[in-house]
This record gives sequence, C-alpha cells and structure tokens, in this order.
Amino acid sequence: MDGIVFGICALVGAVGTWYSARDAWRLRDRSEYRIARTARTIAFGVCAVGVLLAVPAVERLLEDLTGMNNSAKLGAHFCAVLWCGSLQLMLVDWSYDHEVLKAGLYARVALGVAVSAAMLPLFIATTGAEMEFTTAFAAEPGVTAYLLVYLTYVAATCGEIAFRCSGMALSASRNGHTWTSRGLATSAVAAVLGVAYAISKGSYLVLHHLHHPWPLRYEEIVSPLLAGLATVALITGLTMAMAGRRGTRRKADRLAT
Repeated sequence: MDGIVFGICALVGAVGTWYSARDAWRLRDRSEYRIARTARTIAFGVCAVGVLLAVPAVERLLEDLTGMNNSAKLGAHFCAVLWCGSLQLMLVDWSYDHEVLKAGLYARVALGVAVSAAMLPLFIATTGAEMEFTTAFAAEPGVTAYLLVYLTYVAATCGEIAFRCSGMALSASRNGHTWTSRGLATSAVAAVLGVAYAISKGSYLVLHHLHHPWPLRYEEIVSPLLAGLATVALITGLTMAMAGRRGTRRKADRLAT
C-alpha cells in the first residue's frame, strides 16, 4: 500500500515541481509574489523527495547506503516540515501587505526551525537498530513524543493552509477567476485531509498511551491514504490556481495592449 500511494505522490510531485519551476523562471523579472513562486517550487520539490523516501524500497536502500536505521524516516519527516513551512511562506506572500510581510515570514520560519530542533534530539535519543518511527512502536515514549511533535506541526500548518486557501477561493470566485477559485478550493480540501492525517496518526498514539488504541491495521491503511490524497490534491490544486493566475495575467496583458 505505502509503495503504491507514495510512488504516485512522488510522480505527481515531480511533475508539479517542473511546472512550478518553469512558471517561476518565466516570471523571474516580476517582483510581485516572487517569494511565493520560489516557496511553491521548493515545497513541491521537497514533497517529491519526502514521499519518495517513504516508499519502502527506497527507504531500505537509503538505510543500507547510510548504515543508519530510520534515516529515510527522518529525511521524510524533515521534508514534510519544510514542505508545510514553504507552503505557509507562499500563502503569507499572497495574503500579507508589504508592511507586515517580513514579520509573517520570520514567524513561520522560526516555528519550522523550532519544530525541527525539537524533533532531532528526540530522534537521536530514541533511534536504534530494532526501532522504527511508526505507530507500530507507539509503546516507546521517545517515538510517541517525536511523532506527536511532528504531527502537531503538520495539523497546525495544514489548518492555516485550509483557512487561507478557502478564503482566497471565495474571493477569486467573486471576482470571476474560475480556475483559480477551483484550484484554491481543491487546495483547501487537501489541507483538511492533511489535518485528518495528523489526527488519525496522533489519535492512535494518544489512545495507545491511554491503553485504548483503535486497531493498528486500520491506522496503517487510513493514514497513508489520507497523506497520499492530501499530497496529490494539494499539488493539483495549487497547479490549477497557478494556471488560473497565468490566464488572468494573459488576459490583462491583452487588454493593456
């Protein structure tokens, strides 16, 4: 299941990265939303890398090459943190006025750094030859603490992404930008799925600590599916919004001439 889901996500991420990078390069001389274009391209790129590391065959290969157990898990989780943080920076550039833009950017960078700084020592203190950072090892306090830090960040950032994308989708719809509105609405739904993924995985960890977990076999099916759907839908939605904005720019340029 994981191999199929995350393999598809890696392919979609690679296509989205190429499309976003091409758009960013084409508009490199425009100062408007330059941070957003760069952040979006970085987000798509690290997402493609992160989900590729989650493919079991790639995970085993990386661990064999590095000689370090859980190296792929750590890489995938840090890619997820960078992915969420980059999307936040993109939305901040889209949403904030110039006067408060820097403060919004710095706050989100600081949050991402703080989460990474909290995860790394937990990982170092817990990892071992027989240990995996999955819900199957929820009995290990270090694994639970590490995953809850990571999942809390994912839930919080996806919640903000859902809120901002839904608001911008409504605004775009009122202004007649159909494709942009649909893309942002799809992105908002994707972010809600990201929150659901964090809740699914996190609830299992919490309930396991309370000695009333729901069946692990269900969690190991539900969580990857939610993560995969969220990833594919978010990249698709933002690409649709990108295409919609490009169409709006072209129409404005034609009217100007």
